[in-house]
Amino acid sequence: MHLLTLIRTNYHLKIVARFLEKRMKQYLLIGIRYILKAPAPETIDNLVGIEKILIIRPNFRLGNALISTPAIDAFRERFPSARIDYLATDKTFPLLQQRPVDHFYLLSRAAILRPWQCVTLLRRLRAQRYDLAVQVSGGSTSGLIVTRLIGARYSMGSRKGQQRWYNIETEGKSSHAYDAIVNLTRPLGVDCRNRPLLQLTEQERYQAMTKIQQLVSLHSDDPSDTKFIAIFVGGHQNKRWPLTFWLMLIDAIEARKMRYVVFLGPEEFRLLAPIEQRLMPSLYGSLCPPLPIRHFAAVLGRARLLVTPDSGPMHLAAALDVATISLVRQKKSLAFVPREAYDTILWRPEISTVIEAIRANLDGQNATAPVQSASATNQPTQGVRTPPSAAPLHSSY
Repeated sequence: MHLLTLIRTNYHLKIVARFLEKRMKQYLLIGIRYILKAPAPETIDNLVGIEKILIIRPNFRLGNALISTPAIDAFRERFPSARIDYLATDKTFPLLQQRPVDHFYLLSRAAILRPWQCVTLLRRLRAQRYDLAVQVSGGSTSGLIVTRLIGARYSMGSRKGQQRWYNIETEGKSSHAYDAIVNLTRPLGVDCRNRPLLQLTEQERYQAMTKIQQLVSLHSDDPSDTKFIAIFVGGHQNKRWPLTFWLMLIDAIEARKMRYVVFLGPEEFRLLAPIEQRLMPSLYGSLCPPLPIRHFAAVLGRARLLVTPDSGPMHLAAALDVATISLVRQKKSLAFVPREAYDTILWRPEISTVIEAIRANLDGQNATAPVQSASATNQPTQGVRTPPSAAPLHSSY
């Protein structure tokens, strides 16, 4: 009972923090628009004395942080001798480790309820006297505010509306979030990977293998046989799938004698008991307890493929070059799902369609976008149609 009360309290605190954060951003943006003059237009080749760069992405969603990672490497290649710092959040920072960053500044959710901490952070950033401030996401109001207030000599970001916000403004519209990063870095004149990046250490890989062996040993006498399908039960808000869908999928995979591991997100603890109960008599499936994010990433990196809604782990898999089967419920998700040849996009699929896609993927025969519609309650329908096209994305990830 105490745990449930704590969860509810944290949930309400998050709601209050997000409301205050939104209001504060609105007032600050209005002030910036009317007090600070628009920056003069510049080009990358005209910038001189670029010795300190700050990349700005203070967002708490894991996927958003991962999407920004190729930009770090692109700026490092373009300015190899410059100091490159990164403004992140305490939640997403672990995913950015091992990237070529000299120093991280971290923003916490608690700071939103304590505005003086935000002011202190801004003062620290201004004291660094950055030569170039890079706002990674064109749709991030907080990133735009930081970019304008830290007093960097030059600023760079995606065009936002009719007003000029940065010295170097790049085309911000894109049909996919991964392409938005490529568009942002195009003026640098260097190659930029159009897929997230995550680098694991040897120790993390070893720990992951140990964990996987523990999980699969429940159903195998061969410790070297560690192949498995990863299933992530999670997602944000209306991107989630109902419990009945996951239980049906578990039953279907079990019936086909495929080894699998189920992972839960931090917001899915209410699903723990029914899924755990369903897996108790399982001969092929295991439930992985919550792990630190990098440990989880290392375990996921060993999967044959990941079945997932639009979620942070979906981008983790993309960063680790693990094949994904993305279960899409919302049109906006089409602008975020991985789209390599080995990735599969399913638009509101039936269970049989998911199983079909898993088999095709394991056999190396997956299509880039097999589709089959299903009702919101996951009852089979006879209609087959293509998913709607994604609307242009203004870097709003």
